[in-house]
Amino acid sequence: MKRQILMSLVIGLIFVYASAASKAFGADESGPYGGSREGGYGEKKEVLTPGDAERILRQYFAKKNVTIGEIRERELYFEAEVRDKDNKVIDKVIVDKRTGRIRSIY
Repeated sequence: MKRQILMSLVIGLIFVYASAASKAFGADESGPYGGSREGGYGEKKEVLTPGDAERILRQYFAKKNVTIGEIRERELYFEAEVRDKDNKVIDKVIVDKRTGRIRSIY
């Protein structure tokens, strides 16, 4: 019985530590691609049109001082350039058509 209680405490501490460590290393909504809210890391549903992909990217980058360039449709994803205030390309991202997941490819 004591052993089971001890194991439960150890497992609980591991989860608490893992949660704190992931936040400390940017695995939350403030990270570049780690947000879990809708439009943050992706829609978690199919993205069928370039307009949908643009909406997802605009939602994700809403708090950043960037613009979304032309959306190019590929077979399995949509591709877009992310530009800074000087119109310089600072990232290239894709939005997976099946999952809505946003990934940097730059």
